[in-house]
Formats: sequence, C-alpha cells, structure tokens
Amino acid sequence: MDDLLADFIAEARDMMEALSGEIVAWENDPGDKERLDAIFRFVHTVKGNCGFFDFPQLEKLSHAAEDSLADCRAGRRQADQALVTAVLAVIDRIAEMVDAIGEGGDVPEGDDEALIAALAEGAETARPQEAAAAAPSAKTARQTATPRTIRLPVDLLDRVMSGVSDMAVARNDLARRLAQSNGETGLEAPFNRLSAILVDLSEAITRIRMQRIDTLFAGFPRLVRDLSHELGKQVMVEVESGDVEIDREMIEVVRDPMVHIIRNAIDHGIESPAERLAAGKREIGSLTITARQTGSEIRIGIVDDGKGIDGDKLVAKAIAAKLITAEDAKGLTTRERNMLICLPGLSTAKEVTAVSGRGVGMDVVRANIEKIGGSLVIDSTPGSGTRMMLNIPLTLSIVPSLTIGVAEHTFALPRSYVEEIVRSAGEEMDKNWMGGRKFITLRGQRIPCVGLEEVLGIESSCPDDARLYVLIKLVGGDVFGLAVDAIHNHEELVVKPIAPVLMACGLYVGTTQLDDGSPVPMLDVAGVARAAGMISEVKDRTIRTGAGETRVEEKDLRPALLFVGFDGRERAIEMDDVRRIEKLPRSAVRHATGDTAQIVIDGRIVPLLGLSGELPDRELAMFRLGDGASEVAFAYERMIDLVEFDPLSITKAKKSGERLALVGGRPVELLEVSTLEARAPVTEGA
Repeated sequence: MDDLLADFIAEARDMMEALSGEIVAWENDPGDKERLDAIFRFVHTVKGNCGFFDFPQLEKLSHAAEDSLADCRAGRRQADQALVTAVLAVIDRIAEMVDAIGEGGDVPEGDDEALIAALAEGAETARPQEAAAAAPSAKTARQTATPRTIRLPVDLLDRVMSGVSDMAVARNDLARRLAQSNGETGLEAPFNRLSAILVDLSEAITRIRMQRIDTLFAGFPRLVRDLSHELGKQVMVEVESGDVEIDREMIEVVRDPMVHIIRNAIDHGIESPAERLAAGKREIGSLTITARQTGSEIRIGIVDDGKGIDGDKLVAKAIAAKLITAEDAKGLTTRERNMLICLPGLSTAKEVTAVSGRGVGMDVVRANIEKIGGSLVIDSTPGSGTRMMLNIPLTLSIVPSLTIGVAEHTFALPRSYVEEIVRSAGEEMDKNWMGGRKFITLRGQRIPCVGLEEVLGIESSCPDDARLYVLIKLVGGDVFGLAVDAIHNHEELVVKPIAPVLMACGLYVGTTQLDDGSPVPMLDVAGVARAAGMISEVKDRTIRTGAGETRVEEKDLRPALLFVGFDGRERAIEMDDVRRIEKLPRSAVRHATGDTAQIVIDGRIVPLLGLSGELPDRELAMFRLGDGASEVAFAYERMIDLVEFDPLSITKAKKSGERLALVGGRPVELLEVSTLEARAPVTEGA
C-alpha cells in the first residue's frame, strides 16, 4: 500500500506541475479541447484514486471540479474568468492536500464548501486574495510539465558526475601513455571504443541534470494573471522558451530573481488601463519572457511595454541617499544609470505595497545572478518599456576546453570561445599600440590584445616574439586577443565549483582536473575581457601616430532589435527608435501595396512600411516609430534577438545608400526613422 500511495503522490505532483499554466492558457482559448481534456484527466485521476485510498474530503473536492469541467467538455457551459479562478483555487487546495499526505500526515482540515460553491455556474468571481484565503498554502508559481519521472537526490547525481569526471581523467592519461609508446600495442581499437562509450555516457549523465526551461516558465502565466487581477491591471504574457535546456539546480537559483522582476514589472512598470489609454497605448499591457542559448550562456529576457525607468529620478534618489556622488553621476552611461536600481535600499516606488516598493529586491536579484557567474543587464526607454536580460551559465558539465600556459601556471578556457590561434612572429600579423593598448592587425582586421599575465597579476618571462595569441570571440561578437606563453592541449574537462572567494573576483567559473590529477582553474572569458577593458567600457582613447596624438571619442554599445523582414532580409533597428511593438489583425490593414499601405492603430490611420508580396493571413507584428505627434509602422516577419552594436561601425553602402552596422561581426542594414518617415506621408497625431 505504501508503494501505491507513493506512486499516487508522485503522479499527482507531476501532473500539477503543468496545470497552472495550462489553465491560464485554456482561459485565453476556451475552444482548446486538448488543454481542457488534460485538466479534466487530472481531476478525474485524483477523484478515482481518492476513493481507493479513502480520502473523502479530497474526493469530494476533485469530484466537484470534475463535474464543472465535464459540463465544459459537453458544451453545456462556457469557460469564463469565474470558472478558471475557481478551478485554480481547487488545484491549489489539492496540491496542499497532496503535500500533506506526502509528508506522512493526514489531509489538512478546512472548509472546502466555499471552493465548491465557486465552481457553480453563475457564481461571483473570486478575487485572487479570496481564493488564497480558501487555500492558504497555495503556490502561485508552480513548476512545469515533464514526463513522469523518478526522484533522485542531487548528491547522488553529483557522485555519478564525479565518477564520470574521474573516468575522463583516466581516459586522458591512458591516451597520453598510448601516444608515448613505441610501435603497435594492440590497444588502439579497444581504447577508441572505450572513448566512444565514455563520450555517450558523459552526455547521458549531463542530460540527467538538464531540464527544459519550460519547467521554469510554466508557472509565470498564472503568476501574471493573479498579480494583474490583484492590482486592477490587464496584462498579456507571452512566453518563448526556444527549446532551451538548463541545469535543474540552476532553475531553482534563477526562479526567485525572475519572480521578483516579473512582480516589479507588473506593479511598477505596466500602467493601469486608464493611464495607458491617456498615454496613447493599448489598454492591455504586454509582458514577454524569452530564453535563448548563446554559446555557453543562456540569455533570459523579461520585456514589458510599461512606463520604463526614469534615469534622472534614479540618479537624484541615489545622490540624496548618498549612494553615489554628484560628480560620479555625471559620468554614468544610460545603462549604468538604469543599474542604479540594483543599489541596496534604492526604490522608485511612491508607496510600499504588498507586492513591492521596499527597496529590497533588485540588489538581491543582481547578487544571486552574479553568484552563479551570471550577469544582469537593464535597458529602458522612458514611456516605452523596460528590458531585463539575465545572462547565466548553462550548467556544471563536461566542457570542451583548451589548456594554456603562462610562466609556470596552467589555465583552461572553454573552446567554444576560441576563434583562432596565431603566432606572434607570424608574417601576416602586424602589431602596434593605440591608447596604451596593444593591437594586432590580422588579414586587415585590427584586434585589441592583452596578456593573460596582466589580467591575473602574474609575471611572464616569455619573449614577445615567442608568444601565442588566442583570438577570443565574445557572446556579443567582439573579438580580442589573449596573449599566452604556450598552448598545451585540447581536452574534455569537467568543471566543478570553486571557493566563493575566488568566484567573487570574476575571473574564474570553476576548477577542473588534468589527466595527471593536477587542478587547473577554468577562466571566465567574459570576466577576463571585462577586467581587461575589452567590453566597450572605455569612454575615450588616445591613438598614437607618427605625427602626434589624436583623441577619438568612443561611445557605448547600443541595443538594437534584429529581425527578418517580409522580403527575407535581416535588418536591425535601435531600441530607442521603437516607440512600441504591436500585433494587429490583418483586417486593420488598408491599401496593402508597398509604400502606400496603411493600417488603423488606436483609431488613427498610420502609414505601414515593410510589406512585400501578398498580405499574410494572420496577425501582423510591427514596430511603431515616431514621437507620438507623427508616426510610422514597420511590419516584420519574425524577431531574431536583441543585440548590441558599436555606433562607430555605422557606414553607408555606396550603391544603395543603406546604413550598415556591424552586428556579430557582419554588416546588417540599420533602419533609420527619418528615412522611413520620408518614404511615407506621415499622418498627424492628436
């Protein structure tokens, strides 16, 4: 009986992990029979098992929910907000009961008649806080749906991972010995087979710790729904996971920071319906949550179309709180001003609410993200919205690595960042100095360089002509050269955590072990680049020439949206130029022909650019550009990513006159609002 009960609890928990998001999605699309069937199957299974295990209170509650859902399946009732709210409250109550049973206790006492009455057709819609009172231990952000699984302790997985690590070290040692042996040993074929098996095993073990990021995202639609109802706002949430997988432990670390950011976005960022209408926006706010894997990092974006962050107000509050000086504030970039919100005790909220506003949170969010080797980036346009970007490492896993040497020290770095290795004495490479920094010119490309010993504070006696340059390509597309004394080997290495004191310096992501058992630190490539000033943090530089010194102003990287147009071409547009991103039905388009196309937005006729060929039979996604008085819409096929570019890279094509900017090392057309306005007769706003 104990085994059967354990199976029931495990099955119920697995199914509940998916349901919160499914119910919210069903509310938005009541005609989705598959989602309705999934919810019905859950309560039906719970009801059937309760009769077998003699849980009458749980059986009565699940039976009432089953009857209401059965009416919806039969077409006798339509799903409305009242029913969805009631079903969510029932699911929360069932979760509370199952948790109590799983912990070896009895079903918690409580009067469930109010929950059952709320399921009746015509019952008054319960507010979220009332539903929470009926189910006091309800969890508003549950994890997502996975196939049925078994539960394993994390320390057991760590032991298995450590065993695979030791096997990899032994394999590397054996490979070295075979390479040093003279003649045929007869072991080459068995060794190659063993290596292939070990690779498959290590991949499988690594996958055990991995889970789709949908697990993290599934509870957010429910969280957004409950918070927006509680605050009297209307918010539409869109989640794009991109089939990204992440370490299970990393999910637990990232969940709380994301929940806090989402709560802030709904409470402080997105305005009330009346405020949005007065500002010329749609009554319904938009919150987009995305995840993309880029190299060895996962980039999680949380974007809202609210009122944005007032950088001037943040600076004034920081100065008043004596967190920064007025002199320091003058040199802050826009992004640095936004990051002031992460200072302890600094909040722009006018009043403290039950949701946020105490000045406690964003500093903890940033600290938790940086603790695992990640970073937080905040971009905001006042009046248009805010983007929070969390860059976090993938996992603790076996990483293809390059081992390098400086003096007597050995280090490792992820091979995915390595573009090329060149010798200092190569004939195709020139060296020069600009602004106190060494640059190499390779095949016409000028690349900044730094010696690894300079960043780490160690000494190297290797002559300059004998050194090697490892060309590193960062996530944003920038390339820089890392000068080292030697390249040792390409190896598959297992990265393990290091002491927090070492992690805090920002130069290492972990430690690994070579085949002879010696420990080697794994470099944090982004941290090394940041410490060396390679990530566009310098405001100006001095270029030394034969005729003297010339000072060149260097601007910060600018955020832009990279997208594909209806003609199939990739383009980019600066975030600051985008007033809003809108999705409108096909029926809103008038005269859909080239530059004469128009679209009706908020009761106004606006010129529509970007269309090519036939009008698609679906909603159109578009950028709204302009200053509010005059406006142009530009339609696009699909969004690729949010990127950054150096404004110094902007050039004009000789034949077409298009503006081009380097994005990820390649030229991309950069749209210009003034040019677009010139192409179409701009209508005057109210």
